[in-house]
Amino acid sequence: MKPQTVFLLLTIVICLASYGLCIGNTTYSRCKCVSVITRFIQPKNFEHIDIFPQGSFCRKVEIVITMKNGKKICVSPQTQWVKKLVSLLTEKNEDTTQSNANNSSTERI
Repeated sequence: MKPQTVFLLLTIVICLASYGLCIGNTTYSRCKCVSVITRFIQPKNFEHIDIFPQGSFCRKVEIVITMKNGKKICVSPQTQWVKKLVSLLTEKNEDTTQSNANNSSTERI
């Protein structure tokens, strides 16, 4: 093979490899929320709430509220009303889990 051909092939391989690494970093190492709001949102407008814990892809807790109209809103986890909401949801989830455990143990007897 000619040295020019080897150089061209090597350059293409390096470019493709570095492009693949860049795509991997930008695709998977991002937080979902670019900005957050702190203002109160009426819970009657919520469709559902997603809580994303801190992890290797994003170093902060993210809370995304999907509204009934389909709009997604990122809210600050440090805001007082959001803390209370998360606390209430956690309690409700624990109660539901506990009652399901009690019901399933009752049903087994």
